Amino acid sequence: MQDGNPELLKLAEAIERRASFLEMKFKDPILDVTRHNLDELSSGNRVLLLFFTAEWCGPCISYLATYRDLAREISKPGVVFGKVDVDRAADIADRYNIDHIPSIAVIVNGKLVDVIIGSTSKEKLKARIEPYLHA
Repeated sequence: MQDGNPELLKLAEAIERRASFLEMKFKDPILDVTRHNLDELSSGNRVLLLFFTAEWCGPCISYLATYRDLAREISKPGVVFGKVDVDRAADIADRYNIDHIPSIAVIVNGKLVDVIIGSTSKEKLKARIEPYLHA
């Protein structure tokens, strides 16, 4: 690139903006949570939402799409959407007393404040968690 060429600089900036947009759009907004990263995610963010699931759970697989859509819609600093496979991380399910899947644990400032059991619409899920996002 030639130094000082305004057209090339403008084009480079446009390409960088588009690349950032595409990365954000197609990157999975849901983090896999394990015992190795749970404490860091919980203490490093104001709100941590944990979706408890299993590979063999049909309702979980269906509901994960709703959860993913909401994660993309709500994306903001300090709010993390995570996913816990209960077969691989039973200790995390035990820690939050999760007995049914799908379930979503809402953790605010490191403390469990709510558990949403079963699946629902995106609108109802959003209404249920939104108060915790602004607390």
